[in-house]
Parts: sequence; structure tokens; C-alpha cells
Amino acid sequence: MSVLEKMKKKKQELSEQMQRGREVTEQMKAEKMRKRANKRAMYEPGTFRYGLTHKQGMLEFMEDVKRRRKEKREEQE
Repeated sequence: MSVLEKMKKKKQELSEQMQRGREVTEQMKAEKMRKRANKRAMYEPGTFRYGLTHKQGMLEFMEDVKRRRKEKREEQE
């Protein structure tokens, strides 16, 4: 093998490695975004975590839950 062929092969290997690295990075970013979205969903009004973080009383919490379930039913209809 000539030096030129070795250099081309090495360049090809490096570009494939870079491509794999980009794919892994994109997957990691997508996973991070999914985790953030799931975490945000847990802090919507009417959820237990929302009630805890906003130091809601039991009555306020149950009103939020009732309102949330009502909105969900209306969306399905």
C-alpha cells in the first residue's frame, strides 16, 4: 500500500468515527430533552409534585386535580 492509500484510509476511518460521535451526541441531546419534558409535565397544576413545590393545602390541591381531570375529559370529547 502506498502512503496515499494509507492516508485516504485513515481519513475515511476518522470521518466515520466523527459521524458515529455526532450520532451519539444527537441521541444524548434527544434523551436530555425527553427527560426535561417529562420533568416539566410533573410540575403542571393538579399533580402531586406541583402541590408540594407550591406548598398547596389539600383543598387547593384537590381543586386543581378536579379542574385538570375536567379539562382532560373535555379534550377527549
